[in-house]
Order: sequence, then C-alpha cells, then structure tokens
Amino acid sequence: MTAVVVAIIALLILSACGEVGRPFLGAPQATADNPLLDIPTAVGIAVVPVRGLPDSLNTAVSRAAASRLQAFEIPAEAVPVNTGLGFTLEGTADAVTPGTGGRTVSVMWMLKSRRGEVRGTHRQNVFIPEKAWQDGENETATLMGGEVATAIAALLGADTPVTTAEGKPVPSLPTVSVKAVEGAPGDGRESLRLAVIQILNENGVRRDDVDPDITITCVMRSIPATDGLQQVEIVWRATARGGADLGTMRLDNTIPNGALDGPWGPTAFAIADAAAADLVTLITSTPVAK
Repeated sequence: MTAVVVAIIALLILSACGEVGRPFLGAPQATADNPLLDIPTAVGIAVVPVRGLPDSLNTAVSRAAASRLQAFEIPAEAVPVNTGLGFTLEGTADAVTPGTGGRTVSVMWMLKSRRGEVRGTHRQNVFIPEKAWQDGENETATLMGGEVATAIAALLGADTPVTTAEGKPVPSLPTVSVKAVEGAPGDGRESLRLAVIQILNENGVRRDDVDPDITITCVMRSIPATDGLQQVEIVWRATARGGADLGTMRLDNTIPNGALDGPWGPTAFAIADAAAADLVTLITSTPVAK
C-alpha cells in the first residue's frame, strides 16, 4: 500500500435481455425535491416496491434505485404503483434461502413499458444480513438499489461506461460474491464487505451471491505494536467456482489501538478504495471456467 493510501486511511481513522432504445435521450432531468412533476410527456421510470421483501427493506431499495437513476439523468420516482409514468421498474424476490447470519435472495427485475411490454431484465443475487432483512438497513438497500439502477441505466444507453480501476474498458467480467470479513472488530465484518461490493460494482464487477464465478473471502489480523499502536493486516483471497485458488492481495497499516473497535464509517470505503485496483486486476486477469 502506498504512503498516500496509508496517510488517507490513517487520517480517516483518526477523524473517524435484448437491445433497448434510448427513451430518455433529451428528457428533462428529475429534481430531487420535486421529481417528475414538471415532465408533461410522462417520460420516466416508476420504481415500485420489490415483491417478496419485507416492507421496510423494499421501500428503501426502491428509493435507492430511483435516486441512482436520477444520478444518471434518468427521471425516476419510487412509488407504490405507476399512475402515469412511461416505464415501470419492478422486482420480484423469487428465491429466498435462510442461512447463517442472513438470507440469500434472488431478485428478478423487469423494466416494462406503459403497455406492459418487457424492455429489459436484470437478475440480482444477493446476501442480505438478518438485520437488514428485519430493519431495512440503509447500506444494504443502497447497494441493492444502486446495482440494479446501474444495470438498467446501461440497458437504456445512459452514459455509464464500464471500466477497471485503471480506466481500461472491460467488456465482460466474472460475477463475484464477497463474504464477511473474518476477525474484523467493530462493525467491520459487514461494513468493509459492503464497501468492497460497492467499489467493485462501480468498476463493472457484478455481484452474485447464489452462483458466482469467483468468491472473495477476507481475513483481518492485528498485533500490538508500540506506543499505543497496532499493526493491522487485511488479506483478500479469490477462489474460482470449482475451488481453485486464484490468488490473494494484502493491505497493512499501523493504526492507534482500538481505532476500529466501533463504526468504521468512511474508513471502510478508504480501505476498499485502496484495495480496488488490485482486486479488479486479480478478478479480470484470471481465466474463469464457465
């Protein structure tokens, strides 16, 4: 890890389906305070609640998807039912499998025209921690909504180029499941996992917790250093679907004792961002048998 990355992390710790046209090309951009109300042609996407998810979670997911679509300059609004917008984005959780600490969920998303024609689909396979399932925890909902919105925006021809962390175009990437961080103190077990999922998604790596091409596990270890400091090591390991070891990457740093014992906050994203380039390289440079 470079000195710049070390400095950034230390500072944060211390401060703690088919071809789809372009129906939105030239449409007015939705505003955050009054979305879609000033669009006479009713061009836009109504994001409705996800069937099969608890109410608190499906509401948060639909709002996150609408917000992300707006960021792509695609008018969108999270609503209980479409009452006049041009398109509807609906999701159905058609497989929910309970497991240790949460549930593996498969959501089929469909983008439908005003007449009910399916204009695009996206299959989202995710692991939802039990707390998020029960309480609609915001980070998980933001990731789920942001992921599907990015996929739908790409189908609609929005300006969402897929690149690696080095900026190189990537036509097709393996799917990845990121597991919880073993040995992490505080809320790092889940917060670092979620941060890595988001960073990989922003680099074009699609998440799949049901049948991924690659599984990424992570272990964090810390040992006492001197003068109230501890040496922290974080190791990610990539494994192919068949069990083959694809390689590892490691970050380490010296931090104040107990600095990560509570909420990680932006520190999780600083660490994920520092690891992103090497993780994407590891994922994209290794051939994976389909």
